[in-house]
Amino acid sequence: MTDDIQSLRDDIAYLKAMADSGQSRGFGGGVLLMGAGAIFAAASVLQYFAMAHVGSITMATASLGWLAATATFMAVLVAVKLRWRADRAPSGSANVAWKGVGIGCFAIFVALALASWRTQSPLLIEFSPSIIFVLYGAAWIAAGSAMRRAWMEWAGWGGFVAAGITAWFIGQPVSYLFYALGLMLLAFVPGVIFVTTASRAGE
Repeated sequence: MTDDIQSLRDDIAYLKAMADSGQSRGFGGGVLLMGAGAIFAAASVLQYFAMAHVGSITMATASLGWLAATATFMAVLVAVKLRWRADRAPSGSANVAWKGVGIGCFAIFVALALASWRTQSPLLIEFSPSIIFVLYGAAWIAAGSAMRRAWMEWAGWGGFVAAGITAWFIGQPVSYLFYALGLMLLAFVPGVIFVTTASRAGE
């Protein structure tokens, strides 16, 4: 009888640990989404200023902005990864989906940058926002289906709509304003939801 009680206690402790680690993943994943949304949206606005000749911002400045945004996000990513490793948090469905998106976005950016350099055509790299939104849409729909969250699936369809809008305005400065808006709606806002939910769960 005593062994059964101890076994039950162990099971409860294990479930609590899993819940705590899940909260860590949700909080960290939310921070990553918030970071990606805000950081790259800022770089997109800077790109718009350069293309629209707003103020004294040049294309060289905008390029430095993208490099700075990438470096800043990588720092956030490393910090979150270290926290996950310390908490030994397991990967959830949403985290697996977004890990694939992150790798895919990086690979697409490198491929389009190489193609743009080879062809000397800026349109190739300017098409990257549409491709990234398609990846966002696919990830949100996959995560929403796995977690049974309707709002995630709606975010996925929103990603597909955003891909069409940015493709329609490709080559025009305003496309980067739509890109910034899409990043805020599809990354930053959901990130806030994840962080808030994880924080409430930990209270």
